[in-house]
Amino acid sequence: MIFKAMNLSRPLPAFVLTACFSLGALLPISAQEASVYRRFSTRDGKAFYAVVVEKSATSVTLKLQDGKKVTRTLRELADPDQNFVRKWTKFKDELLNNAEFSKLTVKEMLELRGYQSFEFDIEGNHIFVEGQVNGKAMRFMVDTGADTSLIHSGSAEEVALEMGPFNQEIFGVGGKAMAAVTVVPSIKLGDAVIEKRKLLATDLFRKGQYPKTYDVIFGADFLRELDAVISYREGRMFLKPDNINKPAAGKVEGKGEAKPGAKAEVKAEFRRWNMADGKSFTAALADKNEAESKAFFRFQDGRLAPLDFDKLSETDRHLVEGWSKLKDDLAKQPEFRTLTVKELLELRSYQSFDYRLSGNHIVVDGTIKETKTRFLIDTGAHGCVLHLGFAQKAGLEIGPMTEKIYGIGGEAPAAKTMVPVMKIGESVIENREVTSADLFKDSQTLEGQGTYDAIFGADFLRELDTVISYKENRMFLRPEISDKEESAEKAGGPGQAKAAEKPAKAEKAEKPEAAPSEAK
Repeated sequence: MIFKAMNLSRPLPAFVLTACFSLGALLPISAQEASVYRRFSTRDGKAFYAVVVEKSATSVTLKLQDGKKVTRTLRELADPDQNFVRKWTKFKDELLNNAEFSKLTVKEMLELRGYQSFEFDIEGNHIFVEGQVNGKAMRFMVDTGADTSLIHSGSAEEVALEMGPFNQEIFGVGGKAMAAVTVVPSIKLGDAVIEKRKLLATDLFRKGQYPKTYDVIFGADFLRELDAVISYREGRMFLKPDNINKPAAGKVEGKGEAKPGAKAEVKAEFRRWNMADGKSFTAALADKNEAESKAFFRFQDGRLAPLDFDKLSETDRHLVEGWSKLKDDLAKQPEFRTLTVKELLELRSYQSFDYRLSGNHIVVDGTIKETKTRFLIDTGAHGCVLHLGFAQKAGLEIGPMTEKIYGIGGEAPAAKTMVPVMKIGESVIENREVTSADLFKDSQTLEGQGTYDAIFGADFLRELDTVISYKENRMFLRPEISDKEESAEKAGGPGQAKAAEKPAKAEKAEKPEAAPSEAK
């Protein structure tokens, strides 16, 4: 029997018998006592540093830096501190001070929260994912700047989609282009399936003028509907948690709804494990010893057995190597599954701010050279582009209109432009060369005119390790991390925000830019 080789007679270690969950038990004493002291203010302007010990509906008990505990009513505190206390929980406080939690990636945190995810490729700053249209493999470009999803007319012909007359107008930096309504029976991306939807078909590559690099622009309409989260730092896209098995009401013109193609995986404590020699067994992974490369498996009768990592199949060995007691405990914690993306990332020190939607477009406020600026967040734009009229108003140094940018409608003239300082949230980008162009060509018919002044493109989104959460209408920028230089280097970005010694020249686009599109 396989179990003979696993030494089932070995007594069950005491640490495995602990069934209750406690993050505090996972923390060294010093770490538990080293909670970060926060600056609190009272309504009369007095300030002090303390940590929250416990709270009620109307009061809070605080531990001061000298070790004394005091209780204050919430009404005594300034409004921001009242809000902090109302949102505080002991569980979140323990997470904040847990060294292992601080090392979890965005992927690990969100997948523990029930998100499904898949990797995307970045080429020339553009995000590409593999998917299917009517069962045929196709390449999608994820574009937050595209108000409506589009399919290349040639790709639509390949899967025999019925296209109507080309009497629809769409707009981008190149001006106006014509499109046709087409009904798509099914679109599959990851485990999400979108059925029976009307899309617009257009020639995305100007009759072979540009090389065909993708088939579909996956726009903001579907990103909103699927509660997508985009993480540049890890090159992953995440789709809706919790309600992944519930069809969402369509937000795009036309009938049909988004629904999952498969049930979300439910984490089972006991599962079947495969051995390298082809045998198998059913047990729960209870703990592991990294130093000795041993895993401890608990069987349904309560017995525990150690097993060397290399005795497992390659797939299961990787699963054990990536497993941790913390992640296992978090997955079973009801409170953890209620944490929002905002709460999770802010526990990891990401700065965040609300964005507003103009149609399906993400618009955030910032400044360029002390001039208030409305930025359109556009993953489909290769680089940052300013509206020419805004650049002139801001008094920026604008070169001759001899450059070219590309997008819906074809190409448009542009000029290199120096930006001494650009701010978005708390991030500062200094001394950069961007591009200026007339973003509202054919503006007499373009509804998007005036809703933004600049396109905040994928170059800066990558550089700032941006996370975009459609479910919460929030944008997150990277925390203060020690490997900033390494991160920027890996991303191939132009440098670092807040620390640019030289202007980073914008790359010249080798293929069409997917600029914001508006369907009339």
